[in-house]
Amino acid sequence: MSRRFVCRRGWGPGVLALVGACSQGLVWAGDFERAYLAALQNDARYQAAKYALTSAQQASPLALSALLPNVSASLSETAVQGTRNTDVAGGGTVSSNLDYRAPSQSINLRTPLVNLEASARYRQANAQVGSAEAAFAARKAELVDRLALAYLQRMLAEDAFLSIHAQVHAVVEQRNLMRRRFEQGEGTKTEVAEARANLSLVLSQWADSRDQMNNARNALNSLTGQLQEVIARLPSGFSPPPLVPNALQTWQDMALNNNPDVAARKFAVEAAVAGVSRSNAGHMPRLDLVASASSSRNESVSSLNQSVNQGSVGVQLNIPIYSGGAVKAAVTQAVAEQSRAEAELLAEQRAAELEVGRLFQAVSSGGARLLAYQDVLESSQVALEGTRRGQASGLRTNADVLEAVRKVFQAQRDLAQARYDHIFQRLRLYNKAGIAPEAVVSYIDELLGSGESSPP
Repeated sequence: MSRRFVCRRGWGPGVLALVGACSQGLVWAGDFERAYLAALQNDARYQAAKYALTSAQQASPLALSALLPNVSASLSETAVQGTRNTDVAGGGTVSSNLDYRAPSQSINLRTPLVNLEASARYRQANAQVGSAEAAFAARKAELVDRLALAYLQRMLAEDAFLSIHAQVHAVVEQRNLMRRRFEQGEGTKTEVAEARANLSLVLSQWADSRDQMNNARNALNSLTGQLQEVIARLPSGFSPPPLVPNALQTWQDMALNNNPDVAARKFAVEAAVAGVSRSNAGHMPRLDLVASASSSRNESVSSLNQSVNQGSVGVQLNIPIYSGGAVKAAVTQAVAEQSRAEAELLAEQRAAELEVGRLFQAVSSGGARLLAYQDVLESSQVALEGTRRGQASGLRTNADVLEAVRKVFQAQRDLAQARYDHIFQRLRLYNKAGIAPEAVVSYIDELLGSGESSPP
């Protein structure tokens, strides 16, 4: 069972016990997919994008409503009270009281028969919904990017902490060796002071790495909305699999066809084309079918105790003649918007090709880069052993050994940094190529767990 990492800062005789207690909290388990599922539920930026999509999707039914029948009904009942005066022969007037109700009901229908503006508006709305859905897919891929960055930064911070933890032990051993040599008359006070100063420096680095690790953990917890106490650890013998397919043009074609940002721009062009048609429709007539049915009683004083039921069906034609130049201006504006959308699509396509090319080169050369860092680590380890033997024979100094120790652990951290950079660049390449986020997550999860995987 894992424990939450909690350490208190303090350097003293028990420093190694403190470092050891802190390192016991590094229990490795869990997976990237679990963190991804948590982020889907709890990341505020992703949730905001989801609500924005729901809002944008309503544009289509709203536009469709203009092409469907519009039916309305009305009911009324009027109470009438008053006096009716009637002139009679001989100059007299007869008065009678009026007290009656006048109920009426009607139902009206209007449905478009020819409405080019509404048809174009509906096509435009569908394209806008497509653009919104593609933009949401881009936000989902962006979430994977942000999560992977936080996840890998935590892994790197924990690896760095363990590396410095081991470096503390190595420097303590070297300090103890210098003390024994001095006590036996073989060393000098300068060597003991050097070892002590180097230990203080490494302990300072250890404290910094502990803070960085806690910050990285907090960043991941904030993104997922959950306490991610333990996560998987990259295998020590990690070797990245070859990139498949290993052809830049294939990856660029995938990006042009599947990248959600490019797709959003394509839909934006479709919406702009429909916008031009919509503006041009301002010159076109509109034909509607209109129908109504009504029933009334006691409509007036002269029709008391009479009921009227009637129905009507007809067509209504509206022909635009002159609107003060508004239609022409709207068409010019819509054409300019279409040109802008096409230019933005071209810019997005070029940016996608450029970024995919950069990531492809980085991933393709990543294997050789990792081998180079591995060689540096192995060489520094060999150099450290040689330096220690040289010190034992009097050919090397304590400062030489401490420097060799520093190079070994720095090489370890450089190798870890290169490995995590390679994984992140590979993930970015997959996202830019438009591969489904779930497939990318599963692939990265498998890669982190075993060091080997099949491409998504």
